[in-house]
Amino acid sequence: MQKLTDKEIRQALIVHLRRRAKPPHATLEEVHVCNGNAIADVVAVYKTMHCYEIKGETDSINRIVRQSEFYDQAFPLITLVTTVNHLKRAEVIVPKHWGIMIAKPAHNESVIFKHVRGVTRNPSYLPEIALLSLWRSELINFPNFNSPSLEKMNRQKIAELIASNMPISAINEVVGKALTARSLNNPSLDNPVPCTQYEHRLLASELLKG
Repeated sequence: MQKLTDKEIRQALIVHLRRRAKPPHATLEEVHVCNGNAIADVVAVYKTMHCYEIKGETDSINRIVRQSEFYDQAFPLITLVTTVNHLKRAEVIVPKHWGIMIAKPAHNESVIFKHVRGVTRNPSYLPEIALLSLWRSELINFPNFNSPSLEKMNRQKIAELIASNMPISAINEVVGKALTARSLNNPSLDNPVPCTQYEHRLLASELLKG
């Protein structure tokens, strides 16, 4: 049987998230954090952001040790999505507040997911680091926040100022909306995201069964 790759898991995960009873407002791919030191595979945008890091069957699970340092600073919620062959090692090296999901190949080329460990709030989350995912222009236009000195400040100083004056819940929500608007090149979160090739294949299979 062909090994389950990062790409296959990613496509299936996005469909899985969209089909939940309470789907995210948006699902973003390859979100750069910590000034490009890490790239989150999939980020589900709710009122807060939930990062999903994917490791396929042939990926190195040990990279999580380094990557987790950056994800922990940038996201309130983080889940590892991986395959059975990595599970034992993952349970040892993945931070305790991370969730763990297992991806398994199923019939008709689909992928099924099983929750192994639930996600909890990340105690290492730093809102000023999350804010650095935004461009300077996005930071200057942060809703309900005004300061005459913003125009003279660099991006890092603006992020620190916002983080020290705004509630974390507001920061989480605004960062998610800004990244979504940038990704879609549209300020509305209600625009539909096009179906992936995987989703078309899955829908066709369901129609044949039904």
